Amino acid sequence: MRVKGTGPVPCDIAFIGEGPGWEEDRDGTPFVGKTGDELDRHLEINQLPRVRAYQAFASNIYREYGGKDYKWTAADFERDWPELVRELRRVHPRLIVTLGRHATRCFLGDVDMDGTQGLPWVYPRLHPDLDAALPSDVVIFPIVHPAAGMHNPEMSPYVVHGFQQLARYFAGKLAAKVLYDDPIKETHYEEVTTESRLLHVTRDWTETTIVGIDTEGWPDRPWSLQFSALAGTGYLTRASAHELLDAFGGVVYRRRPRLVFHSALHDLGMGRALQTSFDGLTFDDTMVMAYLLQIEPQGLKAGALRHCNMRMHEYTEIIGDRANALARDYLTWVWDAEMADYEDRQHDAFAVEIAKGRHIKVLPKLPKSALLKAVERVLSSKRPADLWEEQVIDLQVAAYHRVGALPRATLDYVDRQTAVDYGCRDADATVRLYHEYGPRLDEMGLRSVYELELATYPLLDRMQRVGIKPDLDQFASLSSALTIEIARLQETLDGLAWDGFNANSGDQVAQFLFEILGLEEIKFTKGGRGSTNDLILEALENEHPECYQQVSSVRQYREFYKLKHTFVDRIPDYVHRWPFDGRIHTTLRTTRVVTGRLAAADPNLLAQPEHGEWAEHFQRGWVAEDGHELAAWDESQIELRGLAHLSRDPVLLAVYRGELRNADGSLIDLHAKLAQRIFGGDVKDYTEGTRRLAAKAINFGIPMGMTAKGLSVQLRKNGINADEDTAQRWLDETLGLYQGVKQYMKDRIEEASRNGYVRCLSGRIRYIGGVRSRNERVREEAERFAFSTPIQESAQFIMKQAEVRVWTEVLPYFWNKGVYCEPLLQVHDCLKLEVDSRYTVDLNLLMNDAMTKVPKGFCVPLTAVGKHGPTFADVKKFK
Repeated sequence: MRVKGTGPVPCDIAFIGEGPGWEEDRDGTPFVGKTGDELDRHLEINQLPRVRAYQAFASNIYREYGGKDYKWTAADFERDWPELVRELRRVHPRLIVTLGRHATRCFLGDVDMDGTQGLPWVYPRLHPDLDAALPSDVVIFPIVHPAAGMHNPEMSPYVVHGFQQLARYFAGKLAAKVLYDDPIKETHYEEVTTESRLLHVTRDWTETTIVGIDTEGWPDRPWSLQFSALAGTGYLTRASAHELLDAFGGVVYRRRPRLVFHSALHDLGMGRALQTSFDGLTFDDTMVMAYLLQIEPQGLKAGALRHCNMRMHEYTEIIGDRANALARDYLTWVWDAEMADYEDRQHDAFAVEIAKGRHIKVLPKLPKSALLKAVERVLSSKRPADLWEEQVIDLQVAAYHRVGALPRATLDYVDRQTAVDYGCRDADATVRLYHEYGPRLDEMGLRSVYELELATYPLLDRMQRVGIKPDLDQFASLSSALTIEIARLQETLDGLAWDGFNANSGDQVAQFLFEILGLEEIKFTKGGRGSTNDLILEALENEHPECYQQVSSVRQYREFYKLKHTFVDRIPDYVHRWPFDGRIHTTLRTTRVVTGRLAAADPNLLAQPEHGEWAEHFQRGWVAEDGHELAAWDESQIELRGLAHLSRDPVLLAVYRGELRNADGSLIDLHAKLAQRIFGGDVKDYTEGTRRLAAKAINFGIPMGMTAKGLSVQLRKNGINADEDTAQRWLDETLGLYQGVKQYMKDRIEEASRNGYVRCLSGRIRYIGGVRSRNERVREEAERFAFSTPIQESAQFIMKQAEVRVWTEVLPYFWNKGVYCEPLLQVHDCLKLEVDSRYTVDLNLLMNDAMTKVPKGFCVPLTAVGKHGPTFADVKKFK
């Protein structure tokens, strides 16, 4: 059925989406069913109802529902676009609200939602056939599609924000903007090639000067450094100009301006690679500012469009032709190697046929490998570099094993002035965004959170710089063991699904889970099929115990495959690269997780198993240098202590304060005590074992919003056969014990409903978009976020304060004595260091002090447990 636009004609406002879903196809009307209910809810909350005050027109770009896996094509657009133009000619709207990325791009061109959503834009007159159909002053207002918020809870705050902004526009508080109407019409971007010129352009810098800093390239291949102290200007110095870079460093250290980066953890390392260290200088980071504000794009270019109306180019646009050329060369090498194998198989098959006495004259056609077919498909495209990055991981791994990694294109391959303009504009945008974001941090009460975040950067930067030493033989052995485990899982999946089932293929997994097993699709990809990312699989695993083996096997296969091929097998590569010191230097990121938890990449050291049968194998792969020891300090039950503080639960407070003790006067083990309450008997019976694990799962699961289904799955993983009814009874029993926790959860949900966000212990906020949704799944997920986020954040708040103390108090104590002591990594609630073996006891005393200092107002004591040894698998508790 063709779903046509509906509503009054003419009409001042039109809502335009991408295309109809099954409910719209069934009714023949746009925006009905769950999506329509969600749209109406947002309009009603903001006093903009579709039917009453505004009789809005509603339509879509595409008119036909092709099925849940269907991807609309250029042919569909050519067929349906003229019909939309005819509708808009009749409607003659003054405001077009585009819902989603595709609809927005149809009216605004090649833009991203990050840079445009929630703001009114003057229609840029892109389509001659449409231009005459619309008023000269028509405004385009992009909003993230309500369906995106239903399928992905992380997107719901953007949906809420978009409709709030729409209400502000109707109230006359937002003026329409002209796309790319940079207020600075004449910019000056220049390559500095002499020291006299450098000194001239920096002559007025003082301690109050704000200087945006940007770099291009990679630490092993730095290309340039750019700086800007005035909007509309930028200066670039090439990496090869060592004397100029040294002179720039001298200016910065003498004048002490306030430096602003956009991703300081990257640029601090790049500065050293460029022989221009920024160590010890005061700096800001606009990416961290955007991250804390949340309803802001973290990308520099999207932020620059949103707030400064700057037209920015992506690196891939600048380098696109050369990147595609390198990709074609690379994939041709892969194709040659695969074709050689294919031809060998053809000749072998030919010889077999001849030996059988058959008279054949041509080589037989054989099935091509998945890699060969993928390479041929990508080589035929116009954008092989981008398309290759979109291929499933096992194909990329197979190509890597064939010919190595895909070469990187640098700015050396483009016109010099183009490269200068590109680099300088990033520095220009950075300094402009600083002036936009700074006041908003203060307005939202986030200044102290921001300052604490940046105070951890010197330690994190040091971790990246120092690295950690691997045992290559251990990782080679681990690779072999993982190969066996992956083969076992593949055999299991072949039996559960079909022979040759590829768990790395999203399409095959979606077919298996959603069509064969009949599980519900929680979220959808851009192509329209059900998403199969790990968060979705985890949710399905928890909600469908009857399919636990199938979903769990897919998750395990993906996890082990990725660990082996992108982590374990790549360890030698990561060792034998810049700075060539035999250690692994991961890239740390602080702006990926809303609770403040650290992330890592290249390689992701935080992805290693911390518990279970494989954990020891990984931990044994990390070793200390001769004469050194590895050491680690864990904050004990930090999230539960955070919950005790936040909820003021009498039982939790009494246990952690030592006011409630066992009959013999010993401190209570919270997990053993809960196990005793659930299972009966003596508390001493639960110092270890599966029933203690069950209590531990409940204690940690309740504040995270664990459901009875989720707990049932978690318990089965630990060998406890508990059905949903049993799990629910235990959850109820536990909440009956922790009355303060139950009230805390209720209060947080009410806070989120009232404010649209919750504020955490540090002052950090998290927007909760779906807490008032009519959709039960969306609402329940939002409620879990509302009470679990402050608990998780409290742990990170404490860890960040500990990190600052380690940097300012612990490490200088040893460095001032000339003793080796270096930070290696922060893994969740644990800090890992490497130290001269003679000083481990001294370090333990200082680390315990640093990690157990109670934040001001925190109402329970902290406890840290330290261990040390030659590898992380062999660490023992300090005596």
